[in-house]
Amino acid sequence: MQENNKLWLEIKEMFETSQTEVTIFNGAGSDSAKICDMLRVTSASAMGAVILNTSGVVFDDWIRLYGGDTSDRVGISKINLLSKNGTPERVKQMLIVATDVVGGIFAINSGKFDEGIGDVWYFAPDTLDWEDLELRYSEFIAWLAQGNIDEFYSSMRWTNWRESAKNVEFDKSILIYPFLWSEEVNIETASKSIVPFDELFATNMEYREKFGIGD
Repeated sequence: MQENNKLWLEIKEMFETSQTEVTIFNGAGSDSAKICDMLRVTSASAMGAVILNTSGVVFDDWIRLYGGDTSDRVGISKINLLSKNGTPERVKQMLIVATDVVGGIFAINSGKFDEGIGDVWYFAPDTLDWEDLELRYSEFIAWLAQGNIDEFYSSMRWTNWRESAKNVEFDKSILIYPFLWSEEVNIETASKSIVPFDELFATNMEYREKFGIGD
């Protein structure tokens, strides 16, 4: 724990005073300092503070911000399939920092796209494409705490969505069928099942390639 870290205390206060429902999983895994070294971040950075002090943060029962890895919760290392030198293997040249329950991914662009280097990008499950949010990590977590998440997801939420979302673990997702990107989808009547994140990720990437979207 790095509770004496001034930056973390400021971030924690921002989360705890948010109008959005925020759940902080305090306490990070034993490898958190090593992970920070691999990612070349310190406790003086917002990302380092989150990794060193939490095993994750959930916003509005919908978005999971990744912290340090623990035995019972997937963290930033496992979700990215980090190599020994800290290179993300899940999505090349993109560091995943958060996901939402319906397959969306928030990741920092470290070279996958020529523009927006260092920005948080969003992989939208309803378009299967990446979009630059034009937010740095510290701005992104401020948006999670202070922004209008409900508006951002207005087309992806259904009546009583929270009942389903609150039961989704950090390594799971809600598979919506017909898929969110399909013309046939009706978000209210579509089937919804909890599946491993890996499964929905692989499905989305398969269709992205099939449709020739992006790279």
